Formats: sequence, C-alpha cells, structure tokens
Amino acid sequence: MTEKEKSFSQMILNYLQRNPEAGDTLEGIVTWWLEQERIERAVDEVAKVLESLVQKGAVRVHKTQNGTSIYKINK
Repeated sequence: MTEKEKSFSQMILNYLQRNPEAGDTLEGIVTWWLEQERIERAVDEVAKVLESLVQKGAVRVHKTQNGTSIYKINK
C-alpha cells in the first residue's frame, strides 16, 4: 500500500469511527467523507501556523464580541 493509499485508508476509518452509521457510494465517499477529513486536517494545521505567526508578531489577532478570531497582518 502506498503512502497516499494509507492516508486515504486512515481518513476513511477516522470518518467511520466518528460516524458509525455512515454508508455511501465511492463517489460519495470521495466527495463528502474525504473532503471533510481534509478540511478538518487543514483547519488544525492552519490554526497551528496562525498561532506561530501571532507569536512571532507577523500577524495579529482580534477577538470580536462573539469570540470570533480575525487575523490580519501586523503593521
């Protein structure tokens, strides 16, 4: 099994563990399950990068009244 296949395998298993009643077609799995996994991984990774940029002073974060974080270049 290639690294890419291993990654897909893990993504499918992660999805099924969180959604044990799930079932779908090949096209549905690719479109919905794998895309959701990619988004969740990307969100985690981007959050770490943003935190690093904030700590370095390159980016600043502003919290809105409802608690949403807005990131901007630190001028």
